[in-house]
Amino acid sequence: MDLSRLHQELLRSPESLGVMSDFWSLRPRLTVHWLSHTDSTNRTLASMVVDGASPGTVVIASQQTAGRGQWGRQWHSPPGGLYLSLALAPQLTLNRSSLYFTLAGTWGVATSLNNLGIPAQVKWPNDIIIRGKKLGGVLAEARTCGSLLETLIVGLGLNCFNTVPPAGVSLNQLVNREQPQEVLGTLEGIAAVALYGLLQGYFFWQTRGDRPFIEAYQAIMAYMGQTFIVNGREARVIGVSTRGNLQLETDNSSTENRHSLEFEPGKFALGYNS
Repeated sequence: MDLSRLHQELLRSPESLGVMSDFWSLRPRLTVHWLSHTDSTNRTLASMVVDGASPGTVVIASQQTAGRGQWGRQWHSPPGGLYLSLALAPQLTLNRSSLYFTLAGTWGVATSLNNLGIPAQVKWPNDIIIRGKKLGGVLAEARTCGSLLETLIVGLGLNCFNTVPPAGVSLNQLVNREQPQEVLGTLEGIAAVALYGLLQGYFFWQTRGDRPFIEAYQAIMAYMGQTFIVNGREARVIGVSTRGNLQLETDNSSTENRHSLEFEPGKFALGYNS
C-alpha cells in the first residue's frame, strides 16, 4: 500500500469512486495508518480509539494474523487483499439496532461497486458477493457510553489481488470481464472506493431512515425469493425486517396458511456456491 497514492485516490471526485449522486458533496477527513501486518485491524483501531484516535481514523493492513468475521469466525487475510477499519462517532441511542451499521456498510460498498460496473450483491447480513461467490465482508463493532453508541469500528475485508477459495471471487478476476472504472485497478484505488462506500452506506441510512434503507438493501439482496428448508418445511426469502433480521415465509399454496419467519444473524445461513 502506497499511502501517498492512496491520498491522491481519496482526492478523486466521489462520482468517480462510485458514490451515488446524493452524496457527491461528501469530502471526509480521514487519517490513514498503514501496517504491514497486524492481528486484526478492528482490534488495532479500537485500541487507538481508547488512546484518543479521532473519528475518521483508518487502519489498513497488508495482512491480518487473526482477522475476524461475524460471530468470531476467522477471516483469512492473504497478501493482495484489502483489510481496513474505519472509526465513526455515531452518537446514537442504544435503542437503534447496531446491526444496521453492518448492513449499511455492506450495502454502501456493494452500491459503489455496482456504480463502477461490478455486479455486486449483498448476502444478508454482512457479505458482498458476485454471482453467488464471496467478494468480501463487513464487521461493525460498537463501543458504548451510558445510553449512547459512542464509537463504531467498521471493518472490511475485500478480495482484490489475493488468492481465493472455490467459494470466493476477487476483483482482479472481474476487471477484464466486467470492464469497470480504472480506479479498481490498484489496491489504493479500491481502498478509496471502499472508504467512501462505507460512509455512503452510513449516511444513506442516517438521512433516509430505517425503512427506506431496508428497501434499498433488499434491491441488491441475493437469494430474494429463493426457497430453503426450515424445520422440515419449505420457506422462501422475502427480505429483511425493520430490526435487520432475515425474513422468510413458509411456501404454502394457501395464502391464509402462510407464516412469516424471522432470524437473527447467526441463526440461519444462506450458504455459498462453490
